[in-house]
Amino acid sequence: MLSALLLIATLANPANWPPILAAHVVGLEHGSQAVVGRLVAICERESNCAAIDAHPLDAHLSRRGWRSQVRLGHLDAGCQPYAPGAWATRGAWGLSAASHWQFLPACYSPAVLDVPLVSARVAARKLARCRTFARGWCHSRR
Repeated sequence: MLSALLLIATLANPANWPPILAAHVVGLEHGSQAVVGRLVAICERESNCAAIDAHPLDAHLSRRGWRSQVRLGHLDAGCQPYAPGAWATRGAWGLSAASHWQFLPACYSPAVLDVPLVSARVAARKLARCRTFARGWCHSRR
């Protein structure tokens, strides 16, 4: 009974969904099992499909990424202040918090990419823009 209640509580709050479930939900939203396969492949490579926050190995990229995007006008320093390590790679899909502004609302927090459903949706939208998908990496159109 307790495990059933925990399952219901988890499913009732999409912020708590594990990355694999989020990938399947996004695949349904896109009407494509191929999207699920690619999302799972990416999250396996980036996080072993674990719900994680900032990636410690990439924290050194945070300041440069944040400064560049503020300079270009994509991030707003007033509502998106710099925090050490926060604007680098985040979440189960290994997305740069500073570089995926085009998929997120204005003044978003970098931690929004730690939510597997949000991160899966951003990753799927990024995949839709891919020119090629070689060796597990998306090469976007320029």
